[in-house]
Amino acid sequence: MPNTIIEYLHHHVAAKPDEVAFSFLPSKTEPLTELTFREFWSEALSVANFLKSKTQTGDKVLLLYPPNIDYVVAFYGCLLAGVIAVPAPLPQNNSKQTLEIVNKCQPVLMLTTLKEVSQIRSFCQEQTGILKSISIFTSENSVSLLGALEAIVEIAPRTPAFLNYFSDSNNINEDVTITHRDIIENLKRLPIKSPESSDDVFVGWLPFFSEMDLIALGS
Repeated sequence: MPNTIIEYLHHHVAAKPDEVAFSFLPSKTEPLTELTFREFWSEALSVANFLKSKTQTGDKVLLLYPPNIDYVVAFYGCLLAGVIAVPAPLPQNNSKQTLEIVNKCQPVLMLTTLKEVSQIRSFCQEQTGILKSISIFTSENSVSLLGALEAIVEIAPRTPAFLNYFSDSNNINEDVTITHRDIIENLKRLPIKSPESSDDVFVGWLPFFSEMDLIALGS
């Protein structure tokens, strides 16, 4: 049995490379975006190789994304690179929460999309401390810059996968480090019926930075 989320993904890539891995439907009027397991693996590896050229194993990478499939690629790119993903809400939606997360986790860089990068850069320049000087990169550039895929880092069940922040109406509380083992154990406890076959589809609509959605991404 696979012991990490990456082992699960690699199993699916080998078993059914041309089947759809992830689909995203922005709205009723926008087209469906899909990636097969082969496409998803390739894009996530490209992001991972880009991150490996900019980070050290165990570094924290802030993910600022609107709901889209690029976020899922970036999240798995972090896992493949051995860095710790720190998903956070876009600052225009909740700037106080984003600032508190950044100040607590001290990320080495930030990933976002081409559509959001200008607004995020403007927001960062208005701040002090780490946000004013943090390097900001886009998923699109990180995928296109590196075509050669290298070996991924060694990942164990106890390897940290992401940081989750619990908050009340006023403040961000301390972070909780979620490991690959934690994700797998939590998936086993989800109150959902086990899939009848590999053709079954899991549908989610929670915010990408919520704990439940992050754990569901592992399924």
